Amino acid sequence: MMPCAAEQHAVFYFAEGLGEIMDPLTHGLVGMVVGLNAGGTVSLSNGLMIASVVGSLIPDLDIVFQLRGDYAYLKQHRGISHSLPSAVVMSGLGAIILNLFYPEYNFFLLFPWVCFGFLSHLFLDSLNSYGAKIFWPISRRKQRFNLLPLFSPVIFLLCLFSMWRYTQGYHDFLISAIFVIYLLFRWILRNWAEQLIKVKLLKKKKALQVSVLPAGINLFRWDFIIEQRQKNIVGNVNLLKRSCKISQRLQCEKEEMRDFLAQTVLGRVFREFTPYFHISSEKKGDQLIYHFMDLRYQVKNGFLHNGTLRLNHKLEVEEAIFQPYHKSRRIYL
Repeated sequence: MMPCAAEQHAVFYFAEGLGEIMDPLTHGLVGMVVGLNAGGTVSLSNGLMIASVVGSLIPDLDIVFQLRGDYAYLKQHRGISHSLPSAVVMSGLGAIILNLFYPEYNFFLLFPWVCFGFLSHLFLDSLNSYGAKIFWPISRRKQRFNLLPLFSPVIFLLCLFSMWRYTQGYHDFLISAIFVIYLLFRWILRNWAEQLIKVKLLKKKKALQVSVLPAGINLFRWDFIIEQRQKNIVGNVNLLKRSCKISQRLQCEKEEMRDFLAQTVLGRVFREFTPYFHISSEKKGDQLIYHFMDLRYQVKNGFLHNGTLRLNHKLEVEEAIFQPYHKSRRIYL
């Protein structure tokens, strides 16, 4: 028996909430593993290890924007705080503060390990579909490699295994090798999924772009977005069954209208928020209603992040609503 839409959303929100809880834990564990390379024991007295852990958590201090609501947080999340200039500045501040608690370690010993932890955070965040503005202010584009889900149990368990090996006296590169092999394996799977899409769905048809994204913790299931001039096609790939399932075929607006809508207040939000969004339209009376959808995160019969734009007959914006996480959540712009 298939679960109803409400149950699907409940399951998704549980997974999303779990990801938000486990993500900082993963970053902290990675920072700990990185810091142990400086030597010492797994202990609060190991200042260099603590420095790396602190560095690995600093980028997510942008959580403070949540105090101003979902829109402020999503607009700032993985932005300036996840950039290389911030890595230098915040690592310096972190080292200065840590020196107060660990006076036996001077600034020049603490700084590089805070920075290593910080960089480990940026690297992990760039591996999923959300990405991070690593090269801000040179580029406002979020760097993303679409290899890992927002929370990866494999990375989490590898960190725990690495720490256990460290307590047993092992100081080798086994865990690093497994991590690289795991990323390579996911890269191979993603390319396999892309080839299946081209063979089974596109054949000789042209596409502007084919994007394959992690669908969750299942290694052999991937989401896809096929961008064409007339429509966007979204669905998922099951590598074990060698099957491609289309969930939606979305007709695109005319190019001139897309360009116009992208310059509206809601269009600017989506342009900065996601590289993959679609706009559909409907007419109610003398109003034109445009629905914006972030194609990255598919949920039952729709997408996680949405927006609604209402225009009058003069194409003037009467209402712009950002709907993060669920269509019932409405942020008026």
